[in-house]
Amino acid sequence: MKKINFDKVFSFILVSLLGLFILRVLYSVAGEEAARFTADHYINFGVEETSAINIVTAILFDYRAFDTLGEATVIFTAASVVALLLPRHEASMLKTEFTPVVQQSIAFVLPFLWIISIFLIAYGHLSPGGGFSGGVIISAISILIIFTYGYRYMTRRFNVKKLSLIEDIGALAFLTIGLAGIIAGGTFLANSQVGIYPGTPGELLSGGLMPLSNFAVAAKVGTGLSVIFLSLARED
Repeated sequence: MKKINFDKVFSFILVSLLGLFILRVLYSVAGEEAARFTADHYINFGVEETSAINIVTAILFDYRAFDTLGEATVIFTAASVVALLLPRHEASMLKTEFTPVVQQSIAFVLPFLWIISIFLIAYGHLSPGGGFSGGVIISAISILIIFTYGYRYMTRRFNVKKLSLIEDIGALAFLTIGLAGIIAGGTFLANSQVGIYPGTPGELLSGGLMPLSNFAVAAKVGTGLSVIFLSLARED
């Protein structure tokens, strides 16, 4: 029977209690009435104000888009630090060669993964998905390529510098989209609130600037996570 690690159990309980305490403090500061009003407003007027029938995306890329910028910044910071600090040599665990059957099977699956990722990104304001989930699938594609065809095969086509450049472009694109709110006379990352045409709810070209934001975040998240994995795959 495996011995219980009481240090880990204590740490888990301590972190859980701290999280509950922070949530309680934030809820008290916001106020129960204000929190209920905000939630009701999103549910009752979200589609009307943003033309996005996916309310979660409407919150992430419209009402609370500034929070999304913070989340993307966390990934950017993590990718930059990992790429800078970790060693530069190839990991021995990635030198295992698979049979041609496995390689051909992965080659057959990869295009479908690309299609799924693009669908999730493009239809993120209409159905479950969006830039984050689509970006994660993109990073999973790069991980599959590394494990199946080798670290060098991947880096010959998309090394850390190229992926970091795409990540920077995605971040700059998202910031540029945010400036549209200021140009329209509102605030940074404002969308429907400043009169940007939202389109017809349910159509692909709807949600104002949300589809563009989804693609920018997908490029940011997908390449950022890929950079982290490529950097972690290197060892002395």
